[in-house]
Order: sequence, then structure tokens, then C-alpha cells
Amino acid sequence: MIQILILTLFFYFFLKEEAYLIFNWFYCDKASLILNFLNLIILLAFFSMKISSRNYALLILLWLDMALMFTSSSLIQMYIFFELSLVPIFLVIFNSGKQYERLKAGIYLFFFTLTSSLPLLISSIFLLNYLKYFNESSIQLNSKIFLLMFLAFMVKLPIFFVHMWLPKAHVEAPVYGSMVLASLMLKLGGLGLMKVMYFSYKFWMKVNQIFISLFMIGAITAALYCFFQPDLKILIAVSSVSHMTFLFCGLSTFFYESWIGSLLMMACHGFLSPAMFYAANSFYVRVKTRSIYFSKPHFSFYMPMLIFMIYIINFCVPPSLNFFSEIFLSMSLISWSKPMIYSVYAYMILSMLYSIYVFIFSSKHTGHVINPSPLTLSEYKVLIFLVYFSFFSSLMINKFLI
Repeated sequence: MIQILILTLFFYFFLKEEAYLIFNWFYCDKASLILNFLNLIILLAFFSMKISSRNYALLILLWLDMALMFTSSSLIQMYIFFELSLVPIFLVIFNSGKQYERLKAGIYLFFFTLTSSLPLLISSIFLLNYLKYFNESSIQLNSKIFLLMFLAFMVKLPIFFVHMWLPKAHVEAPVYGSMVLASLMLKLGGLGLMKVMYFSYKFWMKVNQIFISLFMIGAITAALYCFFQPDLKILIAVSSVSHMTFLFCGLSTFFYESWIGSLLMMACHGFLSPAMFYAANSFYVRVKTRSIYFSKPHFSFYMPMLIFMIYIINFCVPPSLNFFSEIFLSMSLISWSKPMIYSVYAYMILSMLYSIYVFIFSSKHTGHVINPSPLTLSEYKVLIFLVYFSFFSSLMINKFLI
């Protein structure tokens, strides 16, 4: 698998083409290259974490599945790897315990993803006569087929209104499960939407006005909900939903800038969300609560500079990847419709304010403070590693895309 990734890099940087087939099985373009780079970085981060051998084997299997899915050359290939990814993450959640809550989270995960993916399988088989590779041009099919395909990827992303499984899965998963779920598995939905939208251009241009208007309301609602969520892990999960819903709205405009912005946001979210979940777990291990109300006396004892960096990246401070991604997506939405400037402005202001609110509230001292144990060297290494790529990889990726 590592050889495939090396070949991908070789083909792209030395042949200077937009996309190619490798051995007629693996399809390489800019999106798959960036997401496989993210895949490799997350795997390296796991080397500094204490993970049982059983769960580590499951994470390796999931990593291999992600790499194959990101380089899938056909819709059937994508579907197979898309569904196989559920098995390792489900086992990772259950290996941490057999409580009723974990069973409920697993049922939510399977119910939402499998029920939405069965129509994708039917549509994929139907499309075999029309579409061989992802680089085919737009085709004319029944609109119901396209809607069924979009539904599967929208649930996997997930976007607001079909996101109910995500907070439950994050709460019950161990920290490395949350990290891989946020960094890699959600990108399956993003990449799938980008590829399906490519050959359904004519259909999507007829309905995108309805979807963009509806889901911009969802993105703003999710950002607003973060102000009232005391559970730090759920807050991070809902924040991800808000960002991914905004990504979906921007991508639906079909501008080149929206394509760049979507890739940048997926890359930044893939680095930043694992860092946020890892930091939240570091607090939980020491203070035994995820509530920002009860743990706020302890927050200021931990890496205040790193926490500050995580929050400012989350509300798009330059030159972070998040800053460039939201600039490109906002440009696309405003170019598509001038009145969208009000919705975009509301979303960006709320995203910035809840990040500032959580940081200021959690860093506030109270009279009674218990000094907990400091962070370990391995915890510092993982956080610095992920924050570095969230902030400074923008220069490399922007040059690569534009």
C-alpha cells in the first residue's frame, strides 16, 4: 500500500498530468493525492499513542481501506471500500466496552449509513452501462437515481439534518476512534460527493438552489447550537457538522474555487478535528468529565498556547488551511448568488464567536483549582504534529492546487 502511495506521488509530480489510472485499478487526481497524504499523516500520529494490539490492527485495516477508497477508479470499487470501512470502526467502538450506550451508537452508525448506502449500490449497478471511470463527462439519467446516490454520501459526510449518528459515535468511541472517524471516514462522503457531482452536473444545476438554501440554514443552526452544548466532545462533533455542511453548500455551486475550497477544508478538518478530540481526551483522562462547566478550572494548566492555536485555526486565522478554504467557498457562494453574503457572514461570525467563547470560558480561573498531572511527551508530540500541519501545510497545498 505504501508503494501505491509512492507511485501516486511519482506519477503526479513527474508526469504533471491532472489525473491518471495506475494499473487500471487505481485512479489518481489532486483530491485523492491530498486525502492519501492526510491518511498517511494520521497513521504516523498513531505511532505516538498507546493503543492495544487488537485495535491497532483494526486501525491499520481501516487505513488500508481508506487508501484504496481514495484511489478507487470506479463507482463499484468506491462502494465496496465505502462499506468495508464500517466494520473496523464498529469493532473499535465495541472493543472499548459493551455498554448499552455503545450498542446504541453502533446501531445509529449502521442504520444511517447502511440504509442510505443500499440505494447507492442499486444506482451503482444501474450506472455500470453508462459510466466506467470517474473521468466520464456529464450523463443524463433519472433524477431519482442521482438523489439516491447523493443521500449516501451526504449521510457519510455528514451534513446537517442527517448527522444524528455522528455525535453518538464520537461520544462512545475511544480517542483514536474519534480521531480516525473525524479525519478520514468523513472524507469518504466529501470525496464521493465531488466525484458523483462531476458526472451529474446537468441534474445538480437544476436542484442546487433548493439544496444550498436549505443546508446553509443547517450550517448556521449547527454553529449556533455549539453555544449551548456543554459536552466538549459533542461540541467538536457538531462543529464538524457545521463545517461539512458549509463545504457541501460551496461545492454545490460548481465553481472551480469551490472545488479548491472543499479540498482545503477537508484537509484542514482532517488535521484539526483529531487534534481537538485528542486535546479533549487529555482533559477527560485527568478531570473525569467532558463538561466545560465543571472542568474549566483545569483547562489553563494544559498547553494554553496549543489550545489557543487550535481555536484560532478553527475560526480561520491566516495562514491556516481553514482560512483559505472558507475564503474560496465564500467567494463561490457569493458569486453564485449575491444575497448569499448575509448567510455566509452569519455562518462565519457564529463560527468565530463560538470558538472564542469556548476558549475564553474554559480558560477562566475560578477560586478552587486542583493542579492535575501535566501532559506527557507523547501527548505533546501528537498535538504539535497535528497543529503544525493544520497551520503551515497551507503554503504547500495552495501552491499544489492553484
